Amino acid sequence: MTKSQLCALLADALGVPERERVAAFLRDPATQLIENPFSAARAATARNTWAGRSFDFRVMGVEAAGLSDLVSALAALPVAEPLIEEVARSGPHTASVILGADRGRVIGVALYGKPGIPLPRFVPRRPRRRAEAATQLDLFADAR
Repeated sequence: MTKSQLCALLADALGVPERERVAAFLRDPATQLIENPFSAARAATARNTWAGRSFDFRVMGVEAAGLSDLVSALAALPVAEPLIEEVARSGPHTASVILGADRGRVIGVALYGKPGIPLPRFVPRRPRRRAEAATQLDLFADAR
């Protein structure tokens, strides 16, 4: 899977908090997808792994985005559901995107760094206004 394919999946994952932040991280040219030798897992395994990381991150002072939502999303899945984890890294930061086994839907995301290092600055995109809404009304058109 490519970074652009992951970004497209994230764009469609409206129910996934922090999807825009992770997509922005993926679009950065310095971010690279890395090989994940343990990419396939069952929901129960992923839930235990990420619940443990959540605890470890708090103890070690690791800043993370999307982690609690990811753990909740994993908890809502049947324990035997197969999942795939795509991992991207740039410097001290890592993004994990958890996908359904068919790689067609995003279950959740987490973006995290090293202890004591803040996450990259993120400014959400402003929604585009439709062209009709952008035109100015002529309030005096009838008065002429």
